[in-house]
Amino acid sequence: MAKGTTTSLDAVVSAVGAWQSGATLARLKPACPFVDYSPLAEAHERGDAVEAQWASYRHTTARHVDHELIEAAYTQPQLRALFPFHSHRTLNFSRCTGFPHTHDIPVITPANGSYRVTWWHTRSPHGPADIGEADTPDDAVALVVAHLPHNCGPTAAGTAEDLDKTDNR
Repeated sequence: MAKGTTTSLDAVVSAVGAWQSGATLARLKPACPFVDYSPLAEAHERGDAVEAQWASYRHTTARHVDHELIEAAYTQPQLRALFPFHSHRTLNFSRCTGFPHTHDIPVITPANGSYRVTWWHTRSPHGPADIGEADTPDDAVALVVAHLPHNCGPTAAGTAEDLDKTDNR
């Protein structure tokens, strides 16, 4: 979530050393001005990546984001506690904040004025297994909520691989 370009090997060594010693992004930037990062990277450091991601989607002007769908999902506390992300116009939810994300929660894909709700973790030979189709964002969100797994608590920091390690203890 942070990147930088410089021709100075000394600057790279300085940035890596600061990062490895635990410097926050806010402290790293003045020392290494060639390093850039997103507001989401700062949110990860603060521990509020879920809230920041929801805010980003709720306020974006990106045309690929279905704002009615985002708002419908946001009204549901069970979904608001999850990390939302988009992939190919599909609204996904993850139990972790890092990539790779979990894929054990139904996803919603807007399609021709309706909403297709599918599972990504139980693919059929022709693509994701269908749960159902809904005419409204609220109905699509209700389908997702009705199919949430039992272990669907608050989002954890880390990746799906990190969750797999803790789930298997």
